[in-house]
Order: sequence, then structure tokens, then C-alpha cells
Amino acid sequence: MLTIKMGSEDTDAVDSNGNIYVNGGTLDITANSPFDYDGTAKYTGGTIIVNGQTVNSITNQMMGGAGGFGAQGGFGCRGGFCGHGGGWF
Repeated sequence: MLTIKMGSEDTDAVDSNGNIYVNGGTLDITANSPFDYDGTAKYTGGTIIVNGQTVNSITNQMMGGAGGFGAQGGFGCRGGFCGHGGGWF
């Protein structure tokens, strides 16, 4: 399980300058803006919990943001969560 809890003044919990793929595991997010991505998002497996509610899609909260951590390639994939092209995972 990956748990992300953002502060009230923080922005995107998962921020990708490219695509986001979730294909397994459990992602538990507490945030005003759970996802921000510039490409596409694919959810093919696992569990996504946003603010205590299980969801069945990845909804982009911030269109065309200024970018986030790992803008030059990200950190690879862990536990089924991938943010290719500049994401967190």
C-alpha cells in the first residue's frame, strides 16, 4: 500500500508531466487534488482510495500544470504505480 497525505495548502498528490498507469496494489490518497497529469491515465487494476472513498477511475484535477518532481524521467515503477514521462513513481 502506498499512502499519500497532503497538507491543506499543498497541491497535487500524484503529479506527472506525462502518463500515469495504475495496474495493481493499493493507493490511498488524502488531498485536495489527488492527480495532475499532462498525458493520459490508465487504471487497469488495484485499488485507488481518494479521501476515504474507493474510486474506479483516475480523474485529472489540474489540467496543464507547471510540472512536478522528476520532470526528466521520474523514478521508475513501484508496486504497480507508474508515472512514466515525469511522474512520481
